[in-house]
Amino acid sequence: MKLERLYELAIEKGIREDQRPKKEIEEALKEAKKAYRKAKGADKAAFDKDSLFNPYADTRILFGSGKEEIKTVMVGIDMEAAELVLADRLREKGEKIDLVISHHPEGRALAQLHKVMGIQPRLWEKYGISRKVADGLMQERVEEVSRGVSPANHTRPEDAARLLKIPFMCTHTVADNCVANYLQKLFDAKKPKTMENALNLLKKIPEFRNAMKNNAGPYILIGKAGDPAGKVFVDMTGGTSGPDRMFGRISQAGVGTIIGMHCKETGYKMAKAEFMNYIIAGHIASDTLGMNLLFDHIEKKGGKLNFIECSGFRRVRR
Repeated sequence: MKLERLYELAIEKGIREDQRPKKEIEEALKEAKKAYRKAKGADKAAFDKDSLFNPYADTRILFGSGKEEIKTVMVGIDMEAAELVLADRLREKGEKIDLVISHHPEGRALAQLHKVMGIQPRLWEKYGISRKVADGLMQERVEEVSRGVSPANHTRPEDAARLLKIPFMCTHTVADNCVANYLQKLFDAKKPKTMENALNLLKKIPEFRNAMKNNAGPYILIGKAGDPAGKVFVDMTGGTSGPDRMFGRISQAGVGTIIGMHCKETGYKMAKAEFMNYIIAGHIASDTLGMNLLFDHIEKKGGKLNFIECSGFRRVRR
């Protein structure tokens, strides 16, 4: 399939798995079009036109015209300059590689990471948190992330891809939407009674079983095996970790257990203070599950691809 088609299918799947109302996603695209119409001069020339049809600022073709024919992809969770040089070395040895795909954002997609964080407060609304409170809780964290990524040398991997002439893209929130929705539906359907039951649901999934072999599988961070799980909230999309104050609000809203990819130390302390249960599913394993669900859709609609697995990713088809 063409690179532009692969990109379109990734966006299509990301929107399909997005837990926000479709009307809200359409509104975000309308706002982008409105901003483009109003932009002038240098702002117009630099405007990210992908935002007119792609609501996920951290998912982009970083190098490539879109017209390239894609049959073999080298995929990893983190693909930077070193992995692009590895791809070039493999091509020198005769390996056909048409595209390198990173899960985590690079280049201009990383610079825009904070723009996808608005997904998180919309999910909290499902638990009775008002929009005003949810947005207020998130705003400070969005600004913090924006400040954090702004000084980075974003173009290094993009430049490596350009110099090596290797098409390069990243698929971040589109894949995170897949894993978040998949696991939320699983826990909503199974309604595990205890933390051990919840943990065992994860251990039945191939990506998490594979991670266990590398000592990176799911585990209980806060709570005990026999503790009641209560209402389970899967916190795995929206760019990066949210504000610590969120734990108090969703605890009051009735959430008993959080299933997350990871948890920073300040968040751990806050969740523990709120007497919440917390299961770490595993960062790389969760990202791999999301990527596999994304690729299942891409292959179903666009045709089978050959995969070179790299940087923590392992292809599992469903």
